This record gives sequence, structure tokens and C-alpha cells, in this order.
Amino acid sequence: MQPLGYIVQQHAEGRSRPARAYDKWVQRIPLVYRSSVEQRNFASIPDPDPECLARLKHYRSLVPMAQEARKPIFQLTSADGAIGNHSRAAQDAYRDFMKLAKIILSRVEDLR
Repeated sequence: MQPLGYIVQQHAEGRSRPARAYDKWVQRIPLVYRSSVEQRNFASIPDPDPECLARLKHYRSLVPMAQEARKPIFQLTSADGAIGNHSRAAQDAYRDFMKLAKIILSRVEDLR
């Protein structure tokens, strides 16, 4: 098994970065990932961390809405109740997950 990196998920965001309460945990992940998963130690980690595949924010009320509709959050439509900010959040989710999928595919191809 070859790890491809890590994903930071479900953090609350403010101004396109994790809220302070989550940020202290987000800051710990790179060193813990390297020491626990890669079993390597580093004095410092570059920012942005190349091992971080994505930062996926908490999509809040889209999750139960998607569960009710039985579809991914990025496929929610106005018929599912995704209107206004929910619609924009669903579009953001699509963009975020598409970017993540491309990164994963690229890293898998690099392993070949």
C-alpha cells in the first residue's frame, strides 16, 4: 500500500481558511502524518504542504440534504432544496471534489 497524502476535512471556514478552533488541529496534521504514516520526521513543513491533497470544508446542511436525496452533495439541485447559498455550496463542493479527484488520479499515475 502506498499513501498518496492526506485530506483535511470538515473544518469550519472563515475567509477561505480554517476557523481558529480548527486551525490548531489542522496545523498538527503534517508532522503527525509524516511521523505516523510515512515514519519520517521533519523539523519544518513547507506551506502549502505537498502531502495535503485537499482541504474540504464542512458543507453543513448539504450533508443531510444529500442523504435525503440519496445523492452526492455536489449533485444537489433546486429540486432537492439546494437554492441560494445551498446551490452555491453544492457548486463549490463539485469544484472541490473534482480538483481532489484530479490530484488523486495524477498521484496514482505517478506511481506507475
